[in-house]
Amino acid sequence: MVNHPVGTEKGEEVMRLLFNPSSVVVIGVSTRWNNLGKEIARNLLEFNYNGVIHLVGLESGVIFGHKIHHSLDEIDDPIDLAVILTPSKTVPSVLEQVGKRGIKRAVIESGGFGEFDNRGTQLEDELRTIAKKYDMRFIGPNCVGIMNSANGLTTPFMPMKNVFRRGGISIIAQSGGVGLSLLNMFDGEQLGWSKWASIGNKLSIDENDVLEYFIEDPETTVVCLYLESIVDGRRLTEIAKRSTKPIVVHKANIGSLSRVIAQSHTAALANDDRVVDAALRQAGMVRFSDMQGYVDFVKVLQLPRMKEKNLAIVSRSGGHAVMAADAALTYGFNLPPFRPEFLDGIRKHLRADVIRLTNPLDLGDLFDFDVYMRLLEDTVQQETVDGVLFLQTYASGTEGENSRGLLKAVAKLPEKYGKPVAICVSTEQTEMSRIQKEFDFPIFRSPEQAVEALDEAMRYERRRASIARSHEEPELMPAPDDRSVQQLLGQSRELGRSPLLHEALAIIQSIGINVPPYTIVRDLDRLDSDTDALTGPYAAKIVAREVSHKSDSGGVLLNLHDKRALRDACAHLMKEFGDADNFGTYGVLVQQMAPRVQGSYELIIGGKRDPQFGPVVLVGPGGILVEVFAKSSIRMAPLSMEEIDEMIEELPGSEILKGVRGRPAIDREALRQAILRLAYLMVYFPEIDQIDVNPILVSSKGALAVDARIVLGADYAT
Repeated sequence: MVNHPVGTEKGEEVMRLLFNPSSVVVIGVSTRWNNLGKEIARNLLEFNYNGVIHLVGLESGVIFGHKIHHSLDEIDDPIDLAVILTPSKTVPSVLEQVGKRGIKRAVIESGGFGEFDNRGTQLEDELRTIAKKYDMRFIGPNCVGIMNSANGLTTPFMPMKNVFRRGGISIIAQSGGVGLSLLNMFDGEQLGWSKWASIGNKLSIDENDVLEYFIEDPETTVVCLYLESIVDGRRLTEIAKRSTKPIVVHKANIGSLSRVIAQSHTAALANDDRVVDAALRQAGMVRFSDMQGYVDFVKVLQLPRMKEKNLAIVSRSGGHAVMAADAALTYGFNLPPFRPEFLDGIRKHLRADVIRLTNPLDLGDLFDFDVYMRLLEDTVQQETVDGVLFLQTYASGTEGENSRGLLKAVAKLPEKYGKPVAICVSTEQTEMSRIQKEFDFPIFRSPEQAVEALDEAMRYERRRASIARSHEEPELMPAPDDRSVQQLLGQSRELGRSPLLHEALAIIQSIGINVPPYTIVRDLDRLDSDTDALTGPYAAKIVAREVSHKSDSGGVLLNLHDKRALRDACAHLMKEFGDADNFGTYGVLVQQMAPRVQGSYELIIGGKRDPQFGPVVLVGPGGILVEVFAKSSIRMAPLSMEEIDEMIEELPGSEILKGVRGRPAIDREALRQAILRLAYLMVYFPEIDQIDVNPILVSSKGALAVDARIVLGADYAT
């Protein structure tokens, strides 16, 4: 029987059938001891795959009670999924046979493609062509495969044991090795898995396809990603914003991969990894650069969230209590005092009553574990407590059995009272290994790790709430003079260049950002009449196609107090730059110096078109040292007002902008509107690749853009 083509399917249906096939064929199997294909068959049997298994290889034989067929034509039954592990040069012909058979889903585990050499890249092109021809989707190549704990589908090519506990964590990993490490780490931390995908070179199915399926999958509660590259960052963030499930990301390979364009400060400040970091955060994903923090956060997700930062610390060790209190201070937790009657009840059980009872609560003088349990339950129920950190230190030889019983009882409190109880255990390694195997709730190794994870969980909840509010907020895009912008950009496109300084300022003005009065002087004999409408002091700036950072090249002269000083400055600039043909000088821009208002600040607002995340907007400290300070805040556009407020609050020293020590607060609304309008420009004019408005002077009197630079994309300007 031959499978019938099913036509183009929706992505979710492709993923559902990929992870839930009724039958699997493994191609590349032999009876040889070192054959990896047979290990895939072994794993399917080890994990009790509930579908039909077929094997195909060049040599006849039987392995694990299954016949090895010479070709797909020998198999009469329908086949839902093909798993291919043959030499790379043979994979296109194998995929062609799979396509002819009508099999719509495949996992290509073979290596030796684009990750290897140019010949491998050509093979990848062949795979894309074949997949398109047969309306086929596949995972890989250069991957380890996929797994589903619900049906036993397990296709990795290394021998595995069915020892992992089941749960709600689903994993997407670009590296199969890292993906398997995560699986092992989670299992060792009392965390169970649901589904697993190693996506390799992701030619056909990428992280977005799998993520979209996982966030709708009822068996998945948390999605964990390990990525070395991002295929479509904009789609990734749009999917994540829709998710009601936590998405945890380790994005490695953080070197800058962006196009080499040094014309813009924004491009330097918003390098690739900073954009990735900002975009993932804006979409509600939680990113980690270390595996311990990654795993600790996934552990704490198994507990209820703290509503506020009121933490109770209960410890058997005074030293651990001090460490926990320090960690609480570091992460901004409050340690509310306990009720006097609560403490009086504890004193009745102390042997010597030589420990002062506070929060953190040191119970080193108490050895009755039943009393421990009662006071912990009382602690959780107190209205002033949002969460509890319980630190249990014990020696297994004398207290092992009682401690394990206590820990199991304490682990039931979060579900009973809807508050987190983070358990931190200090004991011998053999005892720790035992409780990790026997228990099914998270155990932390140090108070610092537990407190940091509780803090990260609270910040995650706040971000998700902010995203929800942003979705409810009506769109507040301004209505700038589109025709003027289109005309100015059109002129630049026709000339095959980016806008010049005066054109960039005109575009900024067109969208409603205020600019100091200016004019262009091309003839010194006309300087007085050309600048008649301006009042001093003046600024003189060279207007030239190739002069990008004018101050660096001596192309800006400031604080020219009268027309004589202005004339000398213009003459100097024309002489300095006008004789060099390669500069292509267009004149001198004479600008009325922006008035220095008390409490004014220089900022930069900018935008760039990221190749993966699309238009992004930046705000940060401005002026000539902008790249030295490099403390900017980044978001993907379009922006909500709440996101703009977050950007402003993230600025270093943002409290100063609110007014301190007699300095007036800035006109915050003017700054908000400037950021919003620049975001509009980036969203609705795709020909703009980069924008700098630097500096923009913000004060109690408003916001004034002193300088601007706009760079068109390579498709629009040379």
